[in-house]
Amino acid sequence: MTAYEELLEFGGERIFDFLKNARLHESQFKYSEFNEVCYKKMYIENNQDSIKTVKELKEEIPELKDTCKGCGSYFMNPRNKSIKGLDVQFGRLLEDVIIDFLKTKYKLNVTHGDNSNKKYPDCMLLSGDKGILAYFEVKYHGAPFISAINKIGRYCYEGSATLDLNKLVKQIEIVESELDRPVFYLHWIDYPCLKGLFFETSDQVKNELFILGEEFNREEREGDFNESGKKTEYTGKFYAKLLEMGSFEELIEIFLDMKKNGVHMN
Repeated sequence: MTAYEELLEFGGERIFDFLKNARLHESQFKYSEFNEVCYKKMYIENNQDSIKTVKELKEEIPELKDTCKGCGSYFMNPRNKSIKGLDVQFGRLLEDVIIDFLKTKYKLNVTHGDNSNKKYPDCMLLSGDKGILAYFEVKYHGAPFISAINKIGRYCYEGSATLDLNKLVKQIEIVESELDRPVFYLHWIDYPCLKGLFFETSDQVKNELFILGEEFNREEREGDFNESGKKTEYTGKFYAKLLEMGSFEELIEIFLDMKKNGVHMN
């Protein structure tokens, strides 16, 4: 069983209880043998310098053709209105699940960040004496960017993991000026095909920001504005590179090494 499967087993009941009245894709927060094959073909056996096309993957994974057809018809329908309060609560729940899993399974001292520093990353890894070893952010991606190939020239399975561009730029500035610790961005990818937790470092993100800048501005939705009409959500998007990310297992190993040996900064 992979670390991601163990995470789903550990936190699935809490997640489904929170989402009991929500409209979900039938595969959300589940993991099958098909998903294992997709993980292998799309991530393990793939390369950023020669990214497999969706057509090539359909030839390698017989079930993918029908999955893509169902995925397109499901996610191309109008999205639900984004409700800020519920989004925040759901994000917090997923952070709780990851934190509790790492504490229980690996005895890692992970916790939410300091509420007095809301611009800092949301979660922290602490040492035995409560010193901060690292920071990390969690971002859930449940809907692939179906039209990514047309909009940004990327394949949906590897080009849908987004971060809010303006927020990201401001946070990287804080990381560089105030946080003398490693910072990780943890992407919880939950598409009908590819599933898992993948991470990138703030240095990776910073370098990509210089190269890419703003790739795409999504259309505004009603949930992006508060009751007085002020825009409260970011629509500028930064699209991370799946094939340059590390796996959940690799991140756990990094955290365990930090717990044992402390932080080694360049």
